[in-house]
Amino acid sequence: MPPRIPADVALTAAIRQLEQAVAEQERAANRILGLAELLVERQPGEAERLRVEGIMEACGFQDITGQRLRKVGNLLKHLARELDVTIPPPPADADGASGKPRPGLSQQEVDRLLRRRP
Repeated sequence: MPPRIPADVALTAAIRQLEQAVAEQERAANRILGLAELLVERQPGEAERLRVEGIMEACGFQDITGQRLRKVGNLLKHLARELDVTIPPPPADADGASGKPRPGLSQQEVDRLLRRRP
């Protein structure tokens, strides 16, 4: 039988995991949308524009799943309060929450990707 994990440790871990999942999902969707906007600015042909718009519409999943994950996270936080569990703040660099920009593509890399044709 595996060792039993204390409720406060399990709740804290679950809350952190959900917060990180929401943050990672938001970053990914924002990156996709940003790159799609760059493609639209290049005034592609009708077929390419429709494909890019399809990509942008598909990123709508992030809003719905983010809302659901936040609801579950809020429920877990409520349970933690009811159980008088103190949830410490996450480390500043655990999920990029330090406010420091994360390294991304250079302008040359973006230009190179945008020039590539399927």
